[in-house]
Amino acid sequence: MLFRSGVKSNNGVISMDGDATYESDCSKSAGKPVTTLLELAKADGRGTGVVTSTRVTHATPAATYAHICNRDLEADIAVQLVPGGKGYNSALKEGLDVVLGGGSSFFLPKADKGKREDGRNLISEMQAKGYQFASNLDELNKADAGKPLLGLFGSSHMKYDLDRPASEPSLAQMTLAAIKQLKGKEKGYFLMVEGGRIDHALHDTNAKRALQDTIAFDNAIKAAIDEVKKSDPELKNTLIVVTADHDHTMTINGYSAKGNPVLDLVKNGDGSTQNDVDGKPFTTLVFGNGPNRAAVRPVLTSDQVMANDYLQETGVKLTSETHGGGDVMLFADGAGSNRFKGTLDNTKVFGKLREALGCRS
Repeated sequence: MLFRSGVKSNNGVISMDGDATYESDCSKSAGKPVTTLLELAKADGRGTGVVTSTRVTHATPAATYAHICNRDLEADIAVQLVPGGKGYNSALKEGLDVVLGGGSSFFLPKADKGKREDGRNLISEMQAKGYQFASNLDELNKADAGKPLLGLFGSSHMKYDLDRPASEPSLAQMTLAAIKQLKGKEKGYFLMVEGGRIDHALHDTNAKRALQDTIAFDNAIKAAIDEVKKSDPELKNTLIVVTADHDHTMTINGYSAKGNPVLDLVKNGDGSTQNDVDGKPFTTLVFGNGPNRAAVRPVLTSDQVMANDYLQETGVKLTSETHGGGDVMLFADGAGSNRFKGTLDNTKVFGKLREALGCRS
């Protein structure tokens, strides 16, 4: 998330400088807020939006608009979105133009089946400030482009794309809805779109859901490019940057025959399985660590490993798979994309984005 502010911070800290420490009580934490790219865009009079498949108060979306010592204080993060309310982030001026994702529980009081202990209904407060509210795809499609929009599609994270009901918008549909809200802004806009549930499936070592959500993210990128090209065919006034904040420990395993499904067992061209030293088949995709490591490896079948809920085997047994330490890809297209070349420290991405967008420091 360092591309949001260009400043390295401690684990668990959201858009604060390196002096801020992760605390359950932020009054015990030092440090100061650091300006985010979204705040710079807002200061320049641009439209601003956040789209995610996680809770909108989760770490990555929160890092664009909030400042706090503890990423888990999501009720305190949510109030930073409510214009004029207690705890509001005044750097957002009149507020974000569009916020779409999950996490209504942190906007609602316990009396309304939420998690807020202060009794505030932040959805109602934002509606009182002129926000439209959508809780399903139909309401999202009916939203007026002329008014700010809050969409919360579930009490917690949105469904994995593999499990998504028809009433819940896809990441691509949310992306297009956000562009609908923002494309009329005279000075342009900044939009952050996150396929955040890819990470969650990987932590569970559920490769099938991780790959399906990756496709959903790719579909959102394509939808965004196709939409902006309607008014900017050569992307002369549009910059699109795609990256990740970390990698995971999933890897490709063995010498599977060409055309063999990536989620399947490793197989030879004749359909026979390749086996370990004990004569047991294994999958193409495995993880360095995670929950699924049996004391004695089972005899796996294709039906078993291709199922939606199958968790890939791991090298080291942990309750949850961890992030990896490898470099991540950085893609860019459109105006200013030539700046994003070579191997970069993650903090440098923020500076290149700011330079490309012409935002004031």
